[in-house]
Amino acid sequence: MTLRALIRRVVPMSARQHWAHMRRRLHDKMHGIRFGTGSCGIASAHPIRLIQPIMPGAFYDNKITNISRGCTLLSRTVIESQESWSFWQRLLRPNAANGFVTGRNLVNGVLTAQTGGGLCQLSSMVYHLALLAGLSIIERHPHSIDIYEEHQRFTPLGADATVVWGFKDLRLHNPHPFPVSFEFFVNNGQLTGEVHAAEHLSSHDVQFIKRPLETPWMQIDTHINGQLSNTTLYEQKQDMQMTTASL
Repeated sequence: MTLRALIRRVVPMSARQHWAHMRRRLHDKMHGIRFGTGSCGIASAHPIRLIQPIMPGAFYDNKITNISRGCTLLSRTVIESQESWSFWQRLLRPNAANGFVTGRNLVNGVLTAQTGGGLCQLSSMVYHLALLAGLSIIERHPHSIDIYEEHQRFTPLGADATVVWGFKDLRLHNPHPFPVSFEFFVNNGQLTGEVHAAEHLSSHDVQFIKRPLETPWMQIDTHINGQLSNTTLYEQKQDMQMTTASL
């Protein structure tokens, strides 16, 4: 057994997350990495918008609760010109004290119950909106495993961005000469996200193109305005079942 595997086995997930978060904060401070804190919002007549269904499943009501809480914390957040933005810097720790409840998460290749479960739909929407709005992606972590059949997807394969507090963040940068802001809300089982800008902001053409490989692998090429932006590899596991194994 490797040292990493041993640590995962004997140290609770919450403790590992805490130390990972502290290490990341120290790294950011040492390298002068700062994130904007603006929260006044921007109103524009024609925002870039995405609407997604929140699919039924295990912990559905809790997923609605977690996504709604996330929407409240992320809405009206502003990214000034040449400023950076962090999902977790805005959301803070997804625990009960911060208004989050138990939901379904995919952790280390296992479907399990965890406080804040379901937030990956919100972070994935932020990532997709960022691509459409021409924001730069500083940090994004795709899921390594694809667990959905086509009729179960809330977002195209390749548009996902998983987040794990302490370990995996979604970080953006605004290269535009004007500020932008996010708005999110849940209504009638749907998640809506918008990017507003202080000046006209045209939506980019974003396509997620499938490249089937040898079973069980699938490659997704992300093209922005006709140019290859990045490539993501997924292992297909549509028959995965949820476990109650503790973290």
